[in-house]
Amino acid sequence: MRSLLEAERRPSPTEPPRSVGLSRWVRWTLALVAGALFVAALGYLVPDQVRAHDEEGRAQDALVVTRQRTHTVAMQLAEVSRDLGVLKTQVGSDTTALNQDSSQLLGAQTSLSAAQTHVSQQTTLITSLRACLVGVEQALNEIAIGKQASAIAALNAVSTSCTAAEASSG
Repeated sequence: MRSLLEAERRPSPTEPPRSVGLSRWVRWTLALVAGALFVAALGYLVPDQVRAHDEEGRAQDALVVTRQRTHTVAMQLAEVSRDLGVLKTQVGSDTTALNQDSSQLLGAQTSLSAAQTHVSQQTTLITSLRACLVGVEQALNEIAIGKQASAIAALNAVSTSCTAAEASSG
């Protein structure tokens, strides 16, 4: 019997020789180490991917909020632009009215200046006429009491005033 068992253990000449493999325990240990390394790699990568996914979600949310705010600001800017256009039109109208008012004011100032000059001339004429009238009254009074020489002197004294009044009124 032994020879049969020994014969079974020996490789046959036609069979390829068996390779000496790793023991079952070594293979299990290597498999466990490889599994542990795989689990460790997953343990490192999975939280990193979750964190990256969360960051991407927050970034997408922030992008949506930013787009909404940009849209709101763009609408407000368009409204301000319209208001500015209306304001420009109003300023243009007000500028035209101001130019017209300034022109009218200049005309009024010119008229006022002419009126002041006329009043000044009239005041000078009135003053000359009063002086002339006073001299004529004195001359008449002198003639009434028979003093012709004094009457002539009074008329000569006011003759310049009377001549100026006559020239101004003509």
